[in-house]
Amino acid sequence: MPWMETSPMDQRSRFIDAYLAGGFSMTELCARYQTGRRVGYTWLGRSDADGRKGRADRSRAPHHCPHTVSDDVVTLLCRARRKHPDWGPEKRIGWLKPQYPRMRWPAISTASDVLKREGLIKPRRRRYRATHPGLVPAVTHAPNDLWTADFKGQFRTGDGE
Repeated sequence: MPWMETSPMDQRSRFIDAYLAGGFSMTELCARYQTGRRVGYTWLGRSDADGRKGRADRSRAPHHCPHTVSDDVVTLLCRARRKHPDWGPEKRIGWLKPQYPRMRWPAISTASDVLKREGLIKPRRRRYRATHPGLVPAVTHAPNDLWTADFKGQFRTGDGE
């Protein structure tokens, strides 16, 4: 016997159709479809409000992000960067704040991230870390090939030597 596959929208449609037919109570339907009563009432409300489209899956992505940087602030930061390319983000924001006192300014690190995102700050090359010329590189081929010990200086042992 082949497996019968159903989509979540089909399950919700069957749930709502069974509820509207009136054969079962909400508690019985939710037990039969293995869902909570709160979810069952949510499905009914969405079906009443949006019709058949209300039975489809909804995106779980947030509708808005309260801490995003507005486009006006991005424009002002980019303009200030082009006008004063040698200034850092802290000085740039300090220069812009008195000119636009009602604007909500981001943190200094966020202002820097915005300019990087816009391509106005080029990433720095990583510095080459020089090693000591007398240092022998530790080349190992198996565990415990390299053993080290710290020399703490001369000390007396228990027998006084």
